[in-house]
Amino acid sequence: MKFKYFQIKNLYKQIITTIIISLLMNASAIFGQNNYQIKSKLISIVYDKFSLLKIQYLSGNKINIIAFDSVVQPGIVIDGKIILKFKVKSITQKNINSEFGKALASTITGFFDDGIMKIERKIYLLLPEKFPNAIITKATYINLGKESIHIDSVFSQRILLKSKNQKDRTQLVDFASFQGGINEWGKNYSLIWLTPGFYQSNFQGIHKTKEAKGNDSAEFIGGGMPFVDVWNKDMGVALMHIEKFPQWLSLPVTLHRHATAEISIIEKPEAKFGMQEWLATNDSFTTVQTAIVLHHLDYFDALKTYGDLLRCKGIDILKTSPQNAYEPYWKSWGLGMNFTLEKIYNTLPELKKIGIRTANLDDGWFDFYGEWNVNKSVGKFPNGEKDMIAFVKKIHAEGFKTNLWWYPLGVSPNSTLAKDRSDLLVQNEDGSFPTDNRNVYQFCPAYEPSLKYIQALVEKFTLNWGYDGLYTDARGLAAVPPCFNKAHHHQSPLESFQQVPNVYKLIFETLQKNNKNALHEVCICATPHSPYNMPYYQIASASDPVDLFQVRRRVKVEKAIHGATFCVGDCYQVPKNEWDGYSVKESFETSLGIGAQLTTFYKNLDSTQFRTWKNGFTKYNELKLSSAEYLNLYDIVFDKPEIHVVEKDDDMYYGIYADSVSSKKNISLRGLKKGINYSVYDYLHNKNLGTVNGNNPVINVDFGEYLLIRLKPIKK
Repeated sequence: MKFKYFQIKNLYKQIITTIIISLLMNASAIFGQNNYQIKSKLISIVYDKFSLLKIQYLSGNKINIIAFDSVVQPGIVIDGKIILKFKVKSITQKNINSEFGKALASTITGFFDDGIMKIERKIYLLLPEKFPNAIITKATYINLGKESIHIDSVFSQRILLKSKNQKDRTQLVDFASFQGGINEWGKNYSLIWLTPGFYQSNFQGIHKTKEAKGNDSAEFIGGGMPFVDVWNKDMGVALMHIEKFPQWLSLPVTLHRHATAEISIIEKPEAKFGMQEWLATNDSFTTVQTAIVLHHLDYFDALKTYGDLLRCKGIDILKTSPQNAYEPYWKSWGLGMNFTLEKIYNTLPELKKIGIRTANLDDGWFDFYGEWNVNKSVGKFPNGEKDMIAFVKKIHAEGFKTNLWWYPLGVSPNSTLAKDRSDLLVQNEDGSFPTDNRNVYQFCPAYEPSLKYIQALVEKFTLNWGYDGLYTDARGLAAVPPCFNKAHHHQSPLESFQQVPNVYKLIFETLQKNNKNALHEVCICATPHSPYNMPYYQIASASDPVDLFQVRRRVKVEKAIHGATFCVGDCYQVPKNEWDGYSVKESFETSLGIGAQLTTFYKNLDSTQFRTWKNGFTKYNELKLSSAEYLNLYDIVFDKPEIHVVEKDDDMYYGIYADSVSSKKNISLRGLKKGINYSVYDYLHNKNLGTVNGNNPVINVDFGEYLLIRLKPIKK
């Protein structure tokens, strides 16, 4: 009895201390008989006596799509037993200076004891003042039993989502989602509708995305963005981990049969990868640090918060691009693998007339991946490097800059390099060498000699050959498999997977060292990009979208996590007659209206196409909207028509997209200042459309497919 008395007395002391501290900051803690609440201006978090979690978003009209469920909770699975309930023993709360700035920190300690296993769990929770819409958590599990226990998996975070207005349990709710896992080429990731029975693991490790068909081998790929977001018309909930390097885990998204969505982060330790699969007595397992971000509209604000949280962790994602990054370019991919130098030279005069002064050399210029010796075919570089150097000099002499395409991790299996320097490669546990979707081996990013080899290539391309920058490309750049190469002496096979960002860093820093104006562009084909690579390039890409919807959504993704003025390529304007299904047909209207960088590849333009290209690139160079600020004012999914807004100085540029719109429909122009009159100008067709006042920002216009307008304040 004496022990229980002092235990209760100490808990009340903690409660009183917590209340006093809470009164001194913009957050509060409320203790009921069976629960503990931590509350800020926008978020309410409640733990019950078993540490079960309930979250509410207090923004707007107290909208809430987060449902409480005792079986959908963070927890641990031990030897097949799912453990979610940990009886609360103690609670602490204090105001601290964290890596995210001033924050309210709370620790909830709970116990599980079934007579066989005894496990203590400590939940560490932060509500940073700088990020009022974010909850940051991690947990530690300690084995207090007498026997070792096996960790099957850990729910590092787990949340159930249900619409507040949903009355009928069988009623379907429109849930849109962004999912950062990598799937087959062409599949959506920036918008995936959740339908009954839907499931996607979003596994970040190496996994199969495509079965072998005909002459094509199966594809194994990994990486991506450890971020998922589910939202409806009212609000959204995003989930992510915010560790300092990539993690071998999943972020599954499920839509259950009662129209409730579940999002989670699951860690499944594997001993062969050096992960902690067993807990001896008094051993502990700490989860990854996760963040829950609550928001309105689509994924933009959640991605912006995600990028800023990572910056606090030291992942210095570039927020904007140097001025020369926004220049439009043409690349030789339109000529295909069988290009000739003569065809490239013959295109240059036309590019000048169009308004393009950067001509890049694409795939087909080399013999073997990894060695990167020049292709000596007739019409290309028959005299080897001498011809390559002469090519770059001629491009420069014509008044153009040029960047070189390459895949820095790839090594052709038939190359001399692969045969003589297998010590540089990622190796499987059985001694074989894994191949990526291009059927090539990969350098190990965690092996210093491999990095030095790649660095020497960057110096050759830029210092010896004279290229102005590099275009780094291929799906295999997303991740490499765990490496068991004994020559590398890895502490863990996962070092290869986790240190892929080292390759990007090396390329970027080597370029900058040799030429401060050098540009690095990255396209990881048809995949969401990893934020851990983002500090090391100045131009992002829409990653091979296959339709215009994907272009607009993916450009918005990159603008969100990088920065509202960051340079994001639109993935090329391609003449309709040259389109082959791996990109999108020409649509200058989409690129201009969303503030994308305008780029192109083609073989030939007829007279009509030339006029279209000249007009599009002239508008691009005059308006310079790709370096203006993208504003998140509309939901890209639920607001109709689809509208994008870019602000330059005091002018507002709206890109409006729909199948067709009648003048009977009101189009609301968000973001205008109250009491200010604006002139409305269709800048694509050079047509005045009247005026509008910020007090009633509505226009009525007939159009089909798109409307691009500039709103300029009318000075009194």
